[in-house]
Amino acid sequence: MVKQSLPFLFCIIVSGINSHSVWIPEGNFGWEAANKCYVTLNSEIPPKAISQNIQNLDRIKMAAYAKESAELRISSIDCIRDSITLPDTETNISKVLSPSLLSGYQMEESFFQLEWRILLAENRPYPLTPSEMTLAKQWLESHNEIKQEIFALTLEYLSEKNPNSKRERYLELFTGYYGSMLRERDKFLLSLSVESYLSYTEALKQRKEKSE
Repeated sequence: MVKQSLPFLFCIIVSGINSHSVWIPEGNFGWEAANKCYVTLNSEIPPKAISQNIQNLDRIKMAAYAKESAELRISSIDCIRDSITLPDTETNISKVLSPSLLSGYQMEESFFQLEWRILLAENRPYPLTPSEMTLAKQWLESHNEIKQEIFALTLEYLSEKNPNSKRERYLELFTGYYGSMLRERDKFLLSLSVESYLSYTEALKQRKEKSE
């Protein structure tokens, strides 16, 4: 369990962006394959904003992160598909894996709530102001919508009869979703006051150091 969950939890706490490779909790059907197929990003997404300011978002760097995230997502799905032997009575891998993937999705979001609690904490210097709380809730809503789209697209790609023929289409769609997630997070972080922003990112940094 430790081998599987710690890298994943580390990813959640540090970046605020949920797992790129498909993750299935231990004990669920397919978790061994998912664990074997799990790969992390080559370049760690920082806990702070990727861009320097909200007027000039670093779309080039975001695009690179988004494309790598999408490639890892698709590669892990392909790897899991190739590593799993379905029961004799079942041919639909998407249907069989759906409960396991849902379990992973729900646990991802429970891990994300750890970062969310750090964001909303009042026991750190310069907690969010009421107006910043409103911005945070808007960002959370955006995050949830995008994560739901990524989950649905994962199931859709798994259900493809000939995934290789549509790989580029799904790569483009996943890239778009991950890019949107990065942009929305940067817009939120860079909308905070300098004090709130530094207080929050410092709390994330400390959490990262503890997880190491």
